[in-house]
Amino acid sequence: MPATKETWLRESALPARPTYDEMLHFFGIPPYSADRLDDNIAKKRRDWYAKTSSGNPRGREKAKQVVGLIQRISEALKRGTGGDVGGGATSEHIPDEVFATLEDLWRVVSAHVFNDDYDAALRAARRATEQWANNADSASVFAWVVSAGYESGNILHPSVLAEGLGAAQVAVNRAPRESRNWESQVSLLFANGRTREAITATENAGRTLPTLTPRLLVQRTQAFVATNDPEQAMVAAVRAVHESAADAYATAAVRSLATSLLVGWLAKNLLPIRSIDGLHRYVEMVGVAAWCSDGVPEAEDLVRPHRMWAANADQRVFTGSWQLRSFLAVLTDFISLPIHNAVSSTPAWQVLLRGLDEPTSDWAFRVIARPKYVQDVHNIHLVHTTNDL
Repeated sequence: MPATKETWLRESALPARPTYDEMLHFFGIPPYSADRLDDNIAKKRRDWYAKTSSGNPRGREKAKQVVGLIQRISEALKRGTGGDVGGGATSEHIPDEVFATLEDLWRVVSAHVFNDDYDAALRAARRATEQWANNADSASVFAWVVSAGYESGNILHPSVLAEGLGAAQVAVNRAPRESRNWESQVSLLFANGRTREAITATENAGRTLPTLTPRLLVQRTQAFVATNDPEQAMVAAVRAVHESAADAYATAAVRSLATSLLVGWLAKNLLPIRSIDGLHRYVEMVGVAAWCSDGVPEAEDLVRPHRMWAANADQRVFTGSWQLRSFLAVLTDFISLPIHNAVSSTPAWQVLLRGLDEPTSDWAFRVIARPKYVQDVHNIHLVHTTNDL
């Protein structure tokens, strides 16, 4: 059975000038603590962006309005923007589950999905597949319901995910020009652990559709990240952001998703930096992630500590003897000082790596590791004493 959704994720409207507490509650704070704000913004953004591909025009418009509201409220909370930031879309009355047409079916399932009632949405979609003999339209609806449920964490049962993937395959085969069908198929290939097939599906979609949608390009980024192909992941992420630029409602969500995927991979695979080549790869990927994050508060904050480390990791740090340096400087009337500094200095990333691999009380390591951003990106916590000064 689908899981029960947290109510704050369903909230889709705020007054024109909401209070600070109302804006926090919009992102689930409380019951969550304030340190979860960035995670909750990203989660709610992803959830509602997944609903913008509904086959119901009114449903799509509602989802777009909520995605826009999420961006305005996140900017108000994280960057202090003011004015009329509220809005969104209120919940609609769920119509009777009588659907003589595809439009009726989409209206019913969209209303249930937007209220996070995936049990009811699945019942309606299954009835349609039985009523219409699993034609392309009913298969498309069923696959979309399961895909949206999976991406929002509401549908996780393996048998339902497999059933949804089967419906997506029917929809793609019978209506290959509908981008939503490809998006559902790729999403459910991920859900069923078939990542490489997801890459192939995006390639097939590219040969069939006039252009890949931003959602398909984000999914392609996800697939390359999962298969440890960072170069292709960066290419797909940049394309996704470019393709989303024409749709204001989608841009922030695409940027947030792309940044999260890239930062997640580089933090796991490129840190700590272990070579010059590793340094160059880290700096490049951080730069791409930073570009993707532009204008999206939680994404900018996610990549910021990595930008700081990328800018400082190659800075050289004196690691020789301070006593010898002072003695030689005085002896040579300070002529030896720049030479000694160059010979006895080491890039910051090497100092940090040595200290992480071989626990030491080396003062240079503790100076490099002292800043919070360095500890954050390397997931370490050092207790400093007055002896470190």
